[in-house]
Amino acid sequence: MSKSRSTIADGYLDSLIPPKEEVHGQSITNFDEENRLLHKKKKSVKQRITVQISEDVIERIKNAVYWTPGLTLAALAEEAFSKIVDSLEEGRKTPFPKRKEELKTGRPLS
Repeated sequence: MSKSRSTIADGYLDSLIPPKEEVHGQSITNFDEENRLLHKKKKSVKQRITVQISEDVIERIKNAVYWTPGLTLAALAEEAFSKIVDSLEEGRKTPFPKRKEELKTGRPLS
């Protein structure tokens, strides 16, 4: 019987990515962190999504999870998605509005 691995603490990638720098001697308002804290307060129900990712990236992801004790594929994916959406919203200076309809699934029409 093998011992199960503990789940990773929130913010694992933060320990790998350096903090934002100061601009003109003042620290940057960390929109990402404020947004993440807001989302953490709301416990949401987990849902499953399916995405197509290139094989080389999948292998890198699996290797990272395998060699990082406590890291799960789900935790890595959720944190990575959250960080990129935070970055996109920071670039827009505002969160994205709610969608008007569900995303279309299947192959894109050319």
